[in-house]
Amino acid sequence: MERLSPRDAIHRIPDGARVVLPHGAIEPTTFYEALVAERGRFRALRLYSGLQFGDYPFLRHGLAEQFFYTTWQASAKLRRLVAQGAVDFVPARFRDVPRLLTREGPIPPDVAVVQVSPPDNGWVSLGLSVAIYRDLVANAGLVIAEINEHMPPTAGNSRIAVGDIHVAIESSAPLGTYRPPRRTARDARIVDHVLGLIPRGAWVQFGVGAIPDAVLCRLSEVPDTHLHSGMLTDGLIDFVSNSRHRPRVVTGEVAGGVDLYAFVRRTPLVEFHPTNVTHGFASVAALPRFVAVNSALEVDLHGQVNGETIDGLQISGVGGSLDFVEGATASEGGLAIVALPSTTEDGTRSKIVAHLGATTPVTIPRFCADCVVTEFGVARLRGKTLRERADALCAVAHPDFRDALV
Repeated sequence: MERLSPRDAIHRIPDGARVVLPHGAIEPTTFYEALVAERGRFRALRLYSGLQFGDYPFLRHGLAEQFFYTTWQASAKLRRLVAQGAVDFVPARFRDVPRLLTREGPIPPDVAVVQVSPPDNGWVSLGLSVAIYRDLVANAGLVIAEINEHMPPTAGNSRIAVGDIHVAIESSAPLGTYRPPRRTARDARIVDHVLGLIPRGAWVQFGVGAIPDAVLCRLSEVPDTHLHSGMLTDGLIDFVSNSRHRPRVVTGEVAGGVDLYAFVRRTPLVEFHPTNVTHGFASVAALPRFVAVNSALEVDLHGQVNGETIDGLQISGVGGSLDFVEGATASEGGLAIVALPSTTEDGTRSKIVAHLGATTPVTIPRFCADCVVTEFGVARLRGKTLRERADALCAVAHPDFRDALV
């Protein structure tokens, strides 16, 4: 491992290289600052990443001039750039991302950028996010690590050898944070319905959003539950602290505030594992009573779920929802829950729709449909005919839109 200044590390990246950047809350802030400052030396750099909770500072200067950016998990913060065609999108569910980013894959990574804890006896920890990064480090020609003094070493399969890192830069920048969306009174009613579906002793997964976050905060109300998820948020502290048993927690990454990061540093029961464990079909299906809790943008009367676009504009991605829905379907006593408000926040549009638009992607197909929850109740779809599904979904739609749906 060669320690360099951020500027010199950027100079190690050849123009035209495929560079995979960290996602989630592990923003390599020092690396991004150097990349923006040195952008003039590039003409065709290709950057890739998933969902970032920060402000994508590397996109403020040089996009489509010095470099191009592609993501497999868009966000609302990219909405303008996606609409302009300045950011490209790769449809991919999360468990397939490591297969895309291999030497023989469709996106062979020339450079991988990771953020790690300070070295300890020849090892560093991937800290808050293991997810795709063990595989990425093994497949990239050049590995650049931002060693952040604040990154906590974490339990599970989070360590990589110092020798696997080619170039390291030092950082004392604060770790990235994630603040869940504002919760509303109708969210609380949805949470009550979701908690009523989760059986005692379940293994539970959570997607990203206000409703999954709120369920996680109250999951300790269901006895003997455990967590197996791609990402967990601040509600993890409430769950572990309030549980009357010693829960097991398996995750690929966490995102939240500094209290959460201190918690996972001192709590060895929170185990971090790569995607083949967290999202792998066999590992998820083997868990008894596995319950997937995810949100969506809209659901049609066949049970098809759109979790990606609004009016044809890509604002999210496939993510891990389909991975966990499939696993829940195969789990003994498993359950796949899609929880969403019945209308948009301003109440002008129903999120239960007659049919998805002609150009709207199907994130979760109808044959995977299980339970759809709104503030008006639970629509159980598994095993029901199309007419029975439509009746069940109309019953949980907002009353202002039910007649039109019927």
